[in-house]
Amino acid sequence: MSTEKHRPAQLQVNTAGAWKTVVTFDAGSDLAAAQVQEAAQVLHQVDVAPYWRITTAERNPVVLLHMGRSTHGLWIKKESE
Repeated sequence: MSTEKHRPAQLQVNTAGAWKTVVTFDAGSDLAAAQVQEAAQVLHQVDVAPYWRITTAERNPVVLLHMGRSTHGLWIKKESE
């Protein structure tokens, strides 16, 4: 029996001023979360211009992690404000 909690999240990309959802996944699954982060990092290696973020899957999403040119392809945890 799994002790992981289901946490809907989404990977989003910004290529030209608007955030677009690429995929929705279960952030409660360590495997799924790692695969999504790794896939975005591979795409970042091909084109460093887009910005990436992982958010909650809510109507008004909360940013959990972000990555882009300024982070040199590394995921940075969003700090609470």
